[in-house]
Amino acid sequence: MKLVEAAPPLARATFILRAEDLLVVGWVAIASPLLFKIGGDKGPFDAGQPIPGLLRLVAVAGVLICLAARSQPGPGRGTGASMIQRGAVGPFAGGLLLVTIAGFTALSAPPPLVLVVLVIAAIAMIAVHFALPPLSTLARRALVSPFVLIAGGLYWTFIESVIRPSDAAALRRAAAVDLHAATPLLLFLVAFSAVYYAMLIYAPRQVAEREGGWVEWLLRYAAFAASIALGIGWLAILSG
Repeated sequence: MKLVEAAPPLARATFILRAEDLLVVGWVAIASPLLFKIGGDKGPFDAGQPIPGLLRLVAVAGVLICLAARSQPGPGRGTGASMIQRGAVGPFAGGLLLVTIAGFTALSAPPPLVLVVLVIAAIAMIAVHFALPPLSTLARRALVSPFVLIAGGLYWTFIESVIRPSDAAALRRAAAVDLHAATPLLLFLVAFSAVYYAMLIYAPRQVAEREGGWVEWLLRYAAFAASIALGIGWLAILSG
């Protein structure tokens, strides 16, 4: 009987950080703070942002298509979901709603138009489910990736909205690695980023592909948290 050899540890390790993780790290650490300053420091629910609003809704549409489309059968498909996978449902709904509201608000869309768009989206999801052939895992990941990047960009608008009115100087102290003065702020950012990551990055990616365990996702979150620290310093330089 032929035995199936397990993948070498090094080969498995290379898949802990995937392409989406590297994109998010670069986006959060460098691109998002710069775009945030160029955009006039607009908050997550500020009106008068037609391009960001449109991009947010397009990203939401990609996730809805992924959610509605059937999946190609493959390894692991059809098996029972683990606890970590079942736990993605609540954060996913909350994150999707948050980005959708932010998108419509940025476009200054009137409520009747929002209702019409939501009805059309529901009908389109039904059509996608029955009309489209089953999507491969790679296609599903591609559909969700824009949402993940948009979510990373929204992170800075939330951070600035919370910090700016209360203690903007604390951001600069954190960037200068004055840990004693900035500890309360840093603890808040870590706690907030963990919830944010679960809602807007981890959960949508589970919709695209149910993969990874606690170790993988903790390491991926650690990479995200490191990119936040780099982004804080970059944002402080831009604000200084």
